Amino acid sequence: MKHLATKPNRAYLLIITLLILLVHRPALAHNGVDHNNSCFLTVGDTRLRISGYQFQPELEGKHFCHFFPELGQIVLAVEPLQAGKGKDLVELELAALTSWLHPGEAFTVIKRQPEQPIDTGLASISQTIAQRGVYRLTVNLKDEAGNQRQQRMTFLVGVPVTKILVIIAGGLLVWVLGFLLVSSLKQEPD
Repeated sequence: MKHLATKPNRAYLLIITLLILLVHRPALAHNGVDHNNSCFLTVGDTRLRISGYQFQPELEGKHFCHFFPELGQIVLAVEPLQAGKGKDLVELELAALTSWLHPGEAFTVIKRQPEQPIDTGLASISQTIAQRGVYRLTVNLKDEAGNQRQQRMTFLVGVPVTKILVIIAGGLLVWVLGFLLVSSLKQEPD
């Protein structure tokens, strides 16, 4: 009986597997129309949902978290997951990475939203970003007693991560298929 794991059969199996993986794409986080793709941040005992938006036509209705693919206006919306936070106040601060050499002075604040009650349901900060780079959102919560808690989230703007990954995957696929083609041509009898 002929063995099924011959080299040409393995090559076809590998190609079929790669095609199945390319066709079957599970939903990726930070790129959907529902809130299941949002980021979550815990500040003290308060769990928050953070949804990022960009307003280019091809990005309409998509949420982002750590990677904003285009330059331009971004909006970061923060909302508590549970109601009943009473008179807690939230303050949002947006900063840009300006120095790699001095960690204590690495980020420069570019916008700060004043304190507002968190029980209003949604706090947001908006900014037009003209330069690719690393940015940071700082969320400050202050409770009724004046106790402050803080959490930070770092993200990239102007880096089309999805496009970069597609190009890398396409390049790898071409390389694998070329390797398999050259291997099969070398092994064919003349």
